[in-house]
Amino acid sequence: MSKKLTKNQQLFIDKTLEFTEKLYSEDDNKINEVYKNQKKNRDDILTEIAKILLSCKIVDSLLSLTLVERKILNLKLGNIIDDAIKSELKNESNIMKDILSDTCLEKYSTNNYIYSLGTNFKLTQVPDKVLDKIINGKIDSDLWSDRLWSNKNEIAKNLKVQVKKFLQGDINVNDIEKVIKTKYNTNATNTNRLVKTEITRVQSASNDYWAKEHNINQQLFMATLDSKTSDKCRGYDGQVFDIDDSSKPVPPLHPYCRSCLVNLPNKDWNPKQRYDNQNKQNINWTTYNEWKDNQES
Repeated sequence: MSKKLTKNQQLFIDKTLEFTEKLYSEDDNKINEVYKNQKKNRDDILTEIAKILLSCKIVDSLLSLTLVERKILNLKLGNIIDDAIKSELKNESNIMKDILSDTCLEKYSTNNYIYSLGTNFKLTQVPDKVLDKIINGKIDSDLWSDRLWSNKNEIAKNLKVQVKKFLQGDINVNDIEKVIKTKYNTNATNTNRLVKTEITRVQSASNDYWAKEHNINQQLFMATLDSKTSDKCRGYDGQVFDIDDSSKPVPPLHPYCRSCLVNLPNKDWNPKQRYDNQNKQNINWTTYNEWKDNQES
């Protein structure tokens, strides 16, 4: 028979889910600074291309350059691309480190705050050594900084390929702006995917560290109730795991994963309610599959 949840325990779970969602949204402003820098660099490249269109010979909507002109312009545009990507790498590395550090500390602090609402205990903080370990944790053996470098390197290569084709007359002058913007859309998507996925990883790691420090023994896997949730997360939703279970699914389970592990006051407990992200309202407790069946009926 499950133990009755106290008012304070219910509050702990409700606030855990509330603050988890809040931490995701708070980082959007910082991510927007990344996009502003990317847009500036994209526009700088397009401005240089516009100068070429105004000063160079065009035949049948294609550039018609001499070999010497192509080499000079290719080198110039290549340097602009290199400078742009280097600035993005430095800027995004600093912003991501700040985001992940804030995420780790805020997740730990919110757990402290929520727990203190119903329990007297000594407040603790994340040691610098633990913070550094959490921030620099790996996904599939790769650090976030390695993934960022790889993404930027790939974008630089792709931009240079398109610029070379443009200068050779293989890309219509009317299409080059769209080509560059498409590549930069990919650039923004790569960054957004990396940041969102790493935020989930750091939240999970910070939450696990806090749970072990406060003798939490079980955690409940909770997916997001909407149509975007992956089959993998749907399958785990509502399941309870021992905190040291080696088979415990620890978010992120995939890019853009929004699932989380909720610390439980006792093993047999389920929340009274959860948030329906599809219909934007709180509903009585249900698993993902039960919720989905109700949506389809």
